[in-house]
Amino acid sequence: MTIPSLTLMIYIITSGVFISHLFIRNSIVIRISRALFLACVSLHLISIILLGKHIHQLPLASIPQAINMMVFFASVIFIPIVFRGSTFVLGVFFIPAAAFALSLVLPFTGSSPGPVFNPYQPWYPLHTLSVVIGEALFGVAAITSVAYLIHERIIKNGDIHSRGSNLPALSILDTLLYSALTLGFIAITIGMIVGALWAAALRLDLYNIAPKAVTGAVTWIIFAVCIHQRFAIGWRGRRTAIITLIGFSCMVFLLIGIRFLFPGAHGTGLLP
Repeated sequence: MTIPSLTLMIYIITSGVFISHLFIRNSIVIRISRALFLACVSLHLISIILLGKHIHQLPLASIPQAINMMVFFASVIFIPIVFRGSTFVLGVFFIPAAAFALSLVLPFTGSSPGPVFNPYQPWYPLHTLSVVIGEALFGVAAITSVAYLIHERIIKNGDIHSRGSNLPALSILDTLLYSALTLGFIAITIGMIVGALWAAALRLDLYNIAPKAVTGAVTWIIFAVCIHQRFAIGWRGRRTAIITLIGFSCMVFLLIGIRFLFPGAHGTGLLP
């Protein structure tokens, strides 16, 4: 069994254990869940390192590789969330989603290495890592938004004995959502600035990179509006959660759609 296959299998097993916590609420299940989750992250890191060695570059040259890396960073971000007692149950939302995403992309991460980027161009790792980390944080914000909306509905319906009644308090979810949203926005902004510097250094034709630039701008604007409204008129909770889910959905759709419709959206001149 290959490392990527083993990684996916552990993610799936971990998903089942986390879900079982909804029915078997005891400390043993929690400890097993946390240990398995650390195994997921460790194996995932090893698979990424091996993939990078195989393709001789940062494994971000294709959509499957980018999604694979985004899931990894989101998993790393989720480590303190899972190890905090009040937010442990959020793993029930995240781990199955991560396993599903990996099941779609892992078979294709090493099939097409893509262009080999000049290792002496510092813009490439700075740009791509900033953007992927920002997208991972937006993914964490989206997962938190789903949990917030579910918990809010449980409270409104007065169903305090439901399986989801042990979700974190709305105030905790709102704080986590805002933190992930803000940090993701900062990372994406840095990535866009570095990307512009990269394009300028390579003297890329604006026409060629316009689809990718527009995609990034649309995502940036949606989350910028969300953060602005929170500061300006005090958006909290439900409104922030809804616009975060809209922004994340648009981000995923545009990321995949633009790559298929405009495969050269990063422009020419990236080869050494």
